[in-house]
Amino acid sequence: MKHEIIITQDGSSSIYIPELDETYHSKFGAIQEAKHVFIKNGLDLFEDSSEISILEIGFGTGLNAFITFLEAKKSNTKVNYVGVEAYPVVFNEISQMNYVDELQATDFESKFKEMHESEWNVNVKISDAFCLTKRQQFFNEIIDVEDFDLIYFDAFGYR
Repeated sequence: MKHEIIITQDGSSSIYIPELDETYHSKFGAIQEAKHVFIKNGLDLFEDSSEISILEIGFGTGLNAFITFLEAKKSNTKVNYVGVEAYPVVFNEISQMNYVDELQATDFESKFKEMHESEWNVNVKISDAFCLTKRQQFFNEIIDVEDFDLIYFDAFGYR
């Protein structure tokens, strides 16, 4: 399916799939949505935890993983992050995402890139406090039971 790179209302980029009339993030703001849904109403609820395991259903552009990395760094929280994605976004599209600039995180641009260049189905140490496993699989194939403290359900499309 054809993908188009769009700019959402908060200035951050996302991907639009015309055939499905779906976007990977809210058209009102990709970064704004990630911070509100997954950080404020997710990660921040574990602010007193020194370690957390997160499962993201719908790794997509890696925005939620990157923001989680940045936020966990501020709070010195160790994160084991598993992102599940059936249809990985190609690096050419990832390279067009403006998250590093919009988040004013140029010091961590290499970490964002590493998240996307790392192998699938392998646990990768992004930093001393952030490990990432990207699993290429369908959501109905997830069999982890009670392995995670927090689930980011970011599978788009109400249909």
